[in-house]
Amino acid sequence: MREKKVDKPNEIAQHYLNTILDTLTLGVFTADAKGTILSLNQAATRLMNINKEFALGRYIGDFIPNWTHIRDQVIKGYKYLDEETVIHIGNRKETFSLNAYVTRDEAGAVDGIVTSFREMQRVYKLVNKYTGMNARYTFEDIIGESNQICKIIEYAKTIADSPSTVLIQADSGTGKELFAQAIHNFSNRNDNGFVAVNCGAIPATLIESELFGYEEGAFTGAKKGGRMGKFELANGGTLFLDEIGEMPLDMQVKLLRTIQEGYITRVGGDKVIPVDVRIIAATNRNLLNEVDNGTFRMDLYYRLSVIPMNIPPLRDRKEDIPLLIKYFLSMKSMKLQKDIPEMTNELYHQLLSYNWPGNIRELENFIEKFVNLDGNIDLAGALFPSHLNHKNIGIMPVPDFVSDSEPLVSLEELEHKTIIRTLERLNHNVSQVARTLGISRNTLYQKLKKYNIALD
Repeated sequence: MREKKVDKPNEIAQHYLNTILDTLTLGVFTADAKGTILSLNQAATRLMNINKEFALGRYIGDFIPNWTHIRDQVIKGYKYLDEETVIHIGNRKETFSLNAYVTRDEAGAVDGIVTSFREMQRVYKLVNKYTGMNARYTFEDIIGESNQICKIIEYAKTIADSPSTVLIQADSGTGKELFAQAIHNFSNRNDNGFVAVNCGAIPATLIESELFGYEEGAFTGAKKGGRMGKFELANGGTLFLDEIGEMPLDMQVKLLRTIQEGYITRVGGDKVIPVDVRIIAATNRNLLNEVDNGTFRMDLYYRLSVIPMNIPPLRDRKEDIPLLIKYFLSMKSMKLQKDIPEMTNELYHQLLSYNWPGNIRELENFIEKFVNLDGNIDLAGALFPSHLNHKNIGIMPVPDFVSDSEPLVSLEELEHKTIIRTLERLNHNVSQVARTLGISRNTLYQKLKKYNIALD
């Protein structure tokens, strides 16, 4: 009875300890000084994909390959904290962040070692969470109703779940990263990181360490403890390589090898780190021309363009301009805390007719200037230096039935009125009306139906 009375508090304490350990998201092993497993929590069985009864009493080195090195380090008094360790789980290789601590008996002798570990994927998620490396935009954030943009959105949704590489070739300002983020958020990788790298903004001498990371002491100025690269941060998720055409040839070789083999080695290191990354690359260059010029590798081009995407420039989907104007007016007025200025019909039609070589980014910048200056701005003066010949900027002449002074009250109301006036002016010739308004015949028919406008 005295023994039971003494053992009861120990049993209760052990029960509470086991309960606490089983609530942890990191795996925990306890082993004696020889490496015999004494206990493990539920997270350890899940992460290692093993049965608890199977593991108890076995040698811990059967599960953690570098156990002897870890034991020797901690027994000598060295810290073993947040060390990356590759562990074989069946036919897979997984990377874990591992910690080890010694336990001592009353005499101070080492009588056991506690090992805790977590998936590096969780570490990457945490880093991405606090560094802003995630995708904010979805397909719902893409403004447009034109046939061209609807088709490319449906195409992008279809290929979102594929692990194959995507190559987006489009003009600057068309929203390449917006589409890349939307694809990521629509895919089965959306719980993991979205990491963007502008290959044209990183010096050639630094791009390797930026992508693959580096070990401590790899070069002058390397941070203590080393640093993980963008491939590791994107592990399990998506790596967006913007301006891929700017990447140096020597780095193209290393990128190709990483895509093909599925692992990276940090600069200055020799440890192989497996990575599972879906790559979306983007460029405003014609990469086939770059291949012909010898500035881009043909094998990398074909490896990247498994799934090609071409985002149409704004000049090819002018029917989306009214929606974009309305959206940017609202957004910029809220951002700048200003009222939406009145817009004349002349300026509005100039915006519809202009070819926008800078695409959506150029339109957005103009609207921001427009709101900032309370509408006291004209298109030519805002977009072009004063010494240029504005007669050649591609702005269509304003029809003479449009009033210079009539304010833009509602974009839909103005669109409705403009279609009716243009039909009357051009004797209901659908082809001429569509050409004058800068839209396709199909889009014109859709708008006629939308506004219930009869052709005769």
